[in-house]
Amino acid sequence: MNNMKRSVRRVFWLLALCFFLLLGYLGKLVLMDRQEISSNSYNIRLRHDVEGIQRGDILDNEGQILASSIPLEDGGYRREYPRARMTAHVTGYSDVGKTGVEAAGNFAMMSVHHELLQRIQGLFQGTDPKGNDVALTIDMDIQDIAGDLLGSMKGAVVVMEPSTGRILAMQAYPDFNPNTVAEEWDTLTADEDSPLLNRATQGLYPPGSTFKIITALAMMEYMPNWKNFTITCTGETEFQDKVIHCYHDQAHGEVDLNDAMAQSCNCFFAKAATQIGAKNLSRVMERCGIVSDYGFELQYTKSMMGLNRSATESELVETSIGQGRTSVSPLYMAMMISAVANDGIMMRPYIIDHVQHPDGSIADVTVPEKLLEFCTIEEAMQLDTMLTGVVEHGTGKAARQSGVTVAGKTGTAENATGNDHSWFVGYAPVENPRVAIAVVIENADYGKATPLAGKVLQVALEQTSENG
Repeated sequence: MNNMKRSVRRVFWLLALCFFLLLGYLGKLVLMDRQEISSNSYNIRLRHDVEGIQRGDILDNEGQILASSIPLEDGGYRREYPRARMTAHVTGYSDVGKTGVEAAGNFAMMSVHHELLQRIQGLFQGTDPKGNDVALTIDMDIQDIAGDLLGSMKGAVVVMEPSTGRILAMQAYPDFNPNTVAEEWDTLTADEDSPLLNRATQGLYPPGSTFKIITALAMMEYMPNWKNFTITCTGETEFQDKVIHCYHDQAHGEVDLNDAMAQSCNCFFAKAATQIGAKNLSRVMERCGIVSDYGFELQYTKSMMGLNRSATESELVETSIGQGRTSVSPLYMAMMISAVANDGIMMRPYIIDHVQHPDGSIADVTVPEKLLEFCTIEEAMQLDTMLTGVVEHGTGKAARQSGVTVAGKTGTAENATGNDHSWFVGYAPVENPRVAIAVVIENADYGKATPLAGKVLQVALEQTSENG
């Protein structure tokens, strides 16, 4: 009998524990996860807005409307995007499910501030209560120039404020018209160019020579002789079963780290990688956040780290120059170069600045947040010098600005399915960085991303100076 009582008590307490665990989990869903679930693109309820509520607007950093709900004569609302394609991958769409800020800000835009008061006013005015507006960090002057310059070239542009992680512009092409997504859905989803894919956050590319920033960082940390390390570049070097070539087999002669960065000498960085070792280089890659969770509001694809600690020498040297199996997104590259500009601190990127109630009051202001330590201040200063040399007298001259010191790195990434991709990452002014940029152009001619980045930087510097 006693054994039976003990068994009953155990079952009771087990059931009680399960009940309280379930209660706690339900509480977490309601109190903590409701906004994330509401904005998740896989939530089928995103296909339908709540009847009787006018969805809030999406605004740029100056209050310009990027998306709004227009009343229909027979009731209901039609979502309108005044800037159409120019902000398509930022606002996303809302007719066939929701993406972009339409998904990320869904909870806020369908939440009604002072609902009772709004409904009482609505009885007299014949209007529905209006959801909150979502104000973005996007500067449309920078967004416009990035979109105009990108034109019909496949690729992406991301402009970021290094000290905060604010996204000032985010462009990707191919794009789409969010006003007509429903009508063009079958065509858009069947298009081999994937116009609905936001290449800025979801596109993955080999980083090419922009990755040499991480290799240089690994040199500083794991090669005590890095300041004195030199090689004589003949245009190609053989490793295990891999021959590394410099661009067009150009022989750079005797080079140190500063020279190699400026001239983008593949042989130098590949040779240095053999001294760093796969274990140490992969350790630096992990610490630099390549596979970290960024916590960004829009849908993004994590970069892929194609190097492990037991990699072959061929895999190691390929990775050290940005080839091999490592793939990165333009968003990550903007974060990486921003970290160098920000004394080694990588900030969490964000595109939603705050929520604005219909009465003009502001809530849920995003507070800049440190994501990780990319490198030390001393290492960032060394990289400053190297990357300034790239723009001043190296491969990045097309990004130079009159009266402003620019730091950056060019990259050409081999593409197994077509022509090479062109990269540029950079920031300015070097003395007090206000803007950082990452540009990738698919299947482009050598160096095509660099002049584009220079022109976007020029406008971004003007805008941040005016608004700063």
